[in-house]
Amino acid sequence: MRVFISLSIMAAIVCGSAIAKPITQDEAGTCPKDAECGMLQRPLDPDGHVKGTVGIAYRLYKHRDASAPRAGVIVAQEGGPGFSTFGSASGYLTLFDPLRKDRDILMIDVRGTGKSRAINCPSVQRSPDRTTADIAACGRYLGRGANFYGTRLAAQDLAAVLDTLHIDKVDYYGDSYGTFFGQVFSALYPDRLRSIVLDSAYPVIGETPWYFHAGEVVRQGYEDACKRTPTCTAQPGTSLDRIRKLVRSLKEHPIRGKAPDGEGRVHAVTVTPAMIGQMLFDGTNGPINHRELDAAARAWFNQHDAAPLVRLTSENLANEYPQDSKSYSYGLFAAVSCIDYQQIYDMTSSIAARHSQRDAAVAARQKAFPLTYDPLSFAQFQQVPLDISVLNFCIDWPRASVPYTPGKPIPDGSKFTDAPTLVLNGELDMLTTAAEGTVVTAQYPHGKQLVFANSFHVIAVDDISDCGQNIVRHFVETLDTGDTSCAAKVAPVRLVPKFLMHAADADPATDEDSNQANAHDRALASAAVETAADVLARWYVNYGGKGLGLRGGSWRFDQPEHVARYTLKNVRWASDLPVSGSVVWDQRDGSISADLTFGHSHIIAKWNDRDNRGHALLSGSVNGRRLVAMMPAP
Repeated sequence: MRVFISLSIMAAIVCGSAIAKPITQDEAGTCPKDAECGMLQRPLDPDGHVKGTVGIAYRLYKHRDASAPRAGVIVAQEGGPGFSTFGSASGYLTLFDPLRKDRDILMIDVRGTGKSRAINCPSVQRSPDRTTADIAACGRYLGRGANFYGTRLAAQDLAAVLDTLHIDKVDYYGDSYGTFFGQVFSALYPDRLRSIVLDSAYPVIGETPWYFHAGEVVRQGYEDACKRTPTCTAQPGTSLDRIRKLVRSLKEHPIRGKAPDGEGRVHAVTVTPAMIGQMLFDGTNGPINHRELDAAARAWFNQHDAAPLVRLTSENLANEYPQDSKSYSYGLFAAVSCIDYQQIYDMTSSIAARHSQRDAAVAARQKAFPLTYDPLSFAQFQQVPLDISVLNFCIDWPRASVPYTPGKPIPDGSKFTDAPTLVLNGELDMLTTAAEGTVVTAQYPHGKQLVFANSFHVIAVDDISDCGQNIVRHFVETLDTGDTSCAAKVAPVRLVPKFLMHAADADPATDEDSNQANAHDRALASAAVETAADVLARWYVNYGGKGLGLRGGSWRFDQPEHVARYTLKNVRWASDLPVSGSVVWDQRDGSISADLTFGHSHIIAKWNDRDNRGHALLSGSVNGRRLVAMMPAP
């Protein structure tokens, strides 16, 4: 295991516990110029039964106006569990930038992540297809300390950092697992919070190991997304029926093919029921999966066109490819999951007993609630990757010393903070559902929940709807949510109307006054705009700035701040229409402008990503004829 040890300070061991001692420099890496950095040595086991220490790296970003007294300190905490908070620093600094004149921002990498001795389990960190044996091997690799990376100990670490920095009360913001961490901290240290924001919250108390709310959101979400899109509503049957049909078909006849992932890397993949389950239940790619899965299923059934389904599979599998442990520690994810989360078996039992308990629990649940994971069966759901299906994730985790009862990071009888509490959830988020957020909200005496329409996982960070981030800032500043009406007005997911092999099969854009382009021309223009929209949609799965078209060609983009600028080179969404040009997406106001060429044609398309019933306005020349037309915003 990698251990960060300072040669200038050796942790003293007194009665089996390490003395927490601050370090005045950021020994874990370069310190940002506007921050005070350090590392606090903490005992791995506060009770001293398991020896060793772990350094907790922190960064305190100072408020900008040095002449003004500090108005407060905001603590921002990343999710996962396993992601480095430092790795997401730019998102948090951007979120709270308007408040930084007189407020400091504190970030820590929790034990086992980032620069706080990131866990690097060889069996899971670099494996694209992790098994229960791999998870168990990680636990053995961590040895007697396997269960000492849980949230209760991490929350105690944060309190120790606050003490070191002489900070009394804080405004806390956590997203995803950061909401779980925040609940634990707010129960252990209720008086240290001025306010608390839990973005994409799921409960520490009152959760079920079956996570059945995920299936409810999947089923309702795909239906609602279809109903809010006229081209989808016009299809015979329902979106859920088509997905069920696809799962049945793939059970007998899996689809094999090659396609690029979000970064443009081509992979050979197999589309199976379990893969559809990953698309449905893993919210990481929620916007793209909702946008395209229904149309991809129709493309397969109606045209035997597998390209859209194969690409979706490649993009979703890309989340399983290796990552650097300091950016994301899968070992920490495993350690926290197996000490803190509810299981369908008793983690204090022998491994053999757990297997028997699992079988009995699944049989009983399947009999009582057979549609828990519909459109997947129980058997198919258990074939979904372990970190999504979760039922078997910890079943072989080794028995080891525990600092507290597994599944109980909060001591019985704990009271949550009286501080004003804001809980945020996305309507379409199947990872941390709105129903789970309601459970969280009810725990807080002064809790309020906001559910954001048509939204997915994590509301405020990198908010391109310009709604959640403003509400969070206002709440932290005033302890009041202010006007929250925008939460109900987030634009619906714009579904792909249909995938095309040939551009002429696109629905023609509607001609306007002075238009001279015929229906065929307007179909080509419509297909070209859909090509640009297909590239823009990859924003949700691309971090490297370049990628490949569905059927060929390439694209690049850069986004130094809030404006994404794309360059297309012979991108083929339809097989017979290579499209080149540029697209500018201004995320400050949602406006999009596309300047596109194909063949001897040149068009300009403009639309706004935030318009609920938006339209794209098209102008230019197609095949020598003047184009003035309109189409539904893609």
